Amino acid sequence: MLKRPLQPSFVAALTFGFCLLISAVTIRQIEINRLASARANAYALANDRATEVQNHLDRALSAVYALSALVQQSQGAVRNFDDVAIKMLPNYPGVSIMIMAPGGIISHAIPKAGNEKAIGLDLLQDPVMKAETQLARNTGLLTLAGPLPLRQGGEGLVARLPIFLDQANGGPIFWGFTNIVLRLPQALDSARLPSLTSHGLDYKLWRVDIETGKAQTIIESSPAELSNPVKKSIDVPNGAWTLSVAPHAGWGAPMEMMRNSGIGLALSMLIAYLAKLQMRQIAHKNELEQQVDARTHDIEASKQQLAATLDAIPDPLFEMGLDGTYYACHVPHSHPLAATVQSFLGHKVTDVMPQQSAQVLLDALLEAHTSGVSNGKQLMQDLPQGPQWFELSVARKLVGSGAPARFIVISHDITTRKEYEDKLTHIAHFDALTHLPNRVLLSDRLQQAMAQMHRRGKQLVVVYLDLDGFKAINDQHGHAVGDRVLITLTHRMKLALREGDTLARIGGDEFVVVLIDLENASDCLPLVNRLLEVAAQPMQVGEFRPQVSASLGITFYPQAENIEPDQLLRQADQAMYQAKVAGKNRYHVFDAAQDSTIRGHHESLERIRLSLTQNELVLHYQPQVNMRSGKVIGAEALIRWQHPEKGLLAPSEFLPVIEDHPLAIEVGEWVIGTALTQIEQWHSTGLKLHASVNIGASQLQQSDFVARLQSILAAHPQVNPTSLKLEVLETSALSDMAQVSQVIKDCAQLGVMFALDDFGTGYSSLTYLKRLNVAMLKIDQSFVRDMLDDPDDLAILQGVIGLAAAFKRQVIAEGVETVAHGTALLHLGCELAQGYGIARPMPGANIPAWVAAWQPDAAWSELPWLGSVAQNAED
Repeated sequence: MLKRPLQPSFVAALTFGFCLLISAVTIRQIEINRLASARANAYALANDRATEVQNHLDRALSAVYALSALVQQSQGAVRNFDDVAIKMLPNYPGVSIMIMAPGGIISHAIPKAGNEKAIGLDLLQDPVMKAETQLARNTGLLTLAGPLPLRQGGEGLVARLPIFLDQANGGPIFWGFTNIVLRLPQALDSARLPSLTSHGLDYKLWRVDIETGKAQTIIESSPAELSNPVKKSIDVPNGAWTLSVAPHAGWGAPMEMMRNSGIGLALSMLIAYLAKLQMRQIAHKNELEQQVDARTHDIEASKQQLAATLDAIPDPLFEMGLDGTYYACHVPHSHPLAATVQSFLGHKVTDVMPQQSAQVLLDALLEAHTSGVSNGKQLMQDLPQGPQWFELSVARKLVGSGAPARFIVISHDITTRKEYEDKLTHIAHFDALTHLPNRVLLSDRLQQAMAQMHRRGKQLVVVYLDLDGFKAINDQHGHAVGDRVLITLTHRMKLALREGDTLARIGGDEFVVVLIDLENASDCLPLVNRLLEVAAQPMQVGEFRPQVSASLGITFYPQAENIEPDQLLRQADQAMYQAKVAGKNRYHVFDAAQDSTIRGHHESLERIRLSLTQNELVLHYQPQVNMRSGKVIGAEALIRWQHPEKGLLAPSEFLPVIEDHPLAIEVGEWVIGTALTQIEQWHSTGLKLHASVNIGASQLQQSDFVARLQSILAAHPQVNPTSLKLEVLETSALSDMAQVSQVIKDCAQLGVMFALDDFGTGYSSLTYLKRLNVAMLKIDQSFVRDMLDDPDDLAILQGVIGLAAAFKRQVIAEGVETVAHGTALLHLGCELAQGYGIARPMPGANIPAWVAAWQPDAAWSELPWLGSVAQNAED
């Protein structure tokens, strides 16, 4: 019995269903990839805006801490809140109102105009603000509430910081709140949330109300509900916000789905139709000769229909054999391959493509031959317009029994997607500012380099580099100048290194250098010294000429014990901190003993903080005199630590630990307050002396330095501000000329004058001396100490004294250790001095007795008057 042949319609339907299944799987994968890409892009944009919101809130909320410091400094008796708040308000963009609320009741609101209704409002009982006000008081934490309806009209955010004051019995007591109001939506303008709409995205910034537990909208682009949004959390004081982002029209792409579906449908129809034709040809083989003329017309019509279908497919389509031979092709005229694809016919893929790309296509053909379909393989072709990436979709074509296998290959251009993926990869592995490897890529390269050095028997060096003074540049000139400094320094360091070495930026002003193929550990020192040199070179950034230095930590590989890349980085990091503690602008090599020292650094910070609270810090005073007249004109306050176990410690043994740390500001303000107390005690005994106090760079660069100084002076009403003189290092003063010049002018209005300390050791010029209205120049002791033997130091002294006379400045020399030093200074015209040859630093209580007994050396008082620059120093 003969088997009934398969009907062409049945075969066509089967083929059509199979092709539709392949198309559906392909389209679904394309849609998954597109949706993942869209959500990743939306999340990246949301993350950027959330970071801007976070940064803006951090800047604005710092105002609350400044107001709190004002209250705590005056122990709750704030008399000048209005004046201080008016001055502070312009410095905190986004803050519209500053409020003081003793006991939770608003007593002051700045600006006053428009805020009269808020005066007298009890925040702890107000039904709108009660819950979050009590939360702030109960937790003792800064709390950001809102959006809330404001009594002044509109909506806003309220940041509220509870203040607890220490009482005489030792227990803290709730004083009240300092508040700021951020008016919505203006307070979030700098976060540029509306820019998300230019990317086709809607957004909603919201939080969960602590009373109702419901979502509360802070700001949104549209009241419409967001469809399956991506979310980015934002930490706010005592709570959290969420930024939700979704496309205007949702995540779907119906047009693209329709296009892909049309392609899949057309291709399925084509293949099914070809299968049907094949079956018909077999079924009607014996009738072909009789029907040639009749079928010719049908075949021509079919070809035209096939051409129309193929023209609707935007991607190149090939029919190929398992060995990679091209048998047929169709490429749209606008496609980059259109000009060359016809030359492929009859050739193998290995004849027309590079070996690597050809192998990808052959692998896809083999996979389709085995499983019927292959999707997702990618290859690159070098075309005249540049490298182009293609993704292959391969389906096995149905052929007759015994016929060679044939395959339909669609080559989809994914160059744009590939570029985006490469961009994401670059973002994940390279620093956005300097384009150097980041921490992720550094870890990978370091691990590879360690394995290579182990095989080659060579040494590897890890150098951890941290910039000295970079924070001051950011604070004084802004982040734009700071970024240019980092870019310039990156270029210099790359030129200083060898090919094959790795330079990476791992955050902020921290870099890591990996040096490879060293025979000995000492071979790295020339490269390390070159890094120190290029870091310390001045640079020009616009109108500014910033300068930094670097502290370097060094460690080596291999070591006696097995070690991981992260451990190497930690060792180099610890060595870098040791270089900072030792004075900066240097390198330090890691070892176990130094490692122990670094671990103790944080303990040292806490111990110094404890010394401040337990009154272990003391001031000694070194007299300042007129060597000719014998008059004592003042004394310089010098800090000491009366350690309960180690005895009296010099400042060099503990001040470097707190340099560039907020604790340095606390210690500096303690020194000013203690010196004013000592002046009060001297004046009560009839001794009229001024005290000179050294001001550190971090303290001087505070935006509210003058206001803080004014508050300290107000706590000592018995002391005339002219009795206090501030000394600032020349190098600190010149780092931001405009800011320091304004501080000196503002302090002069209070009656407090400045001296430029260690004059001659920085980069001073006539322009600097002209712009800084300091009352006195203080000659560094290094020049005075060697002036008798070193002609260069003597020449510098003559120049400094001449400058002081020309600019009508007082001049005082430190480091007078012998009578001969004083005599030489008097011959040069400098009468004011201090030093061990006059008196060593002593407790303030000893100064009156010393003043009563001191007489200048006869050799000084008997010298004829030669003219001086003392001017009115004794007034």
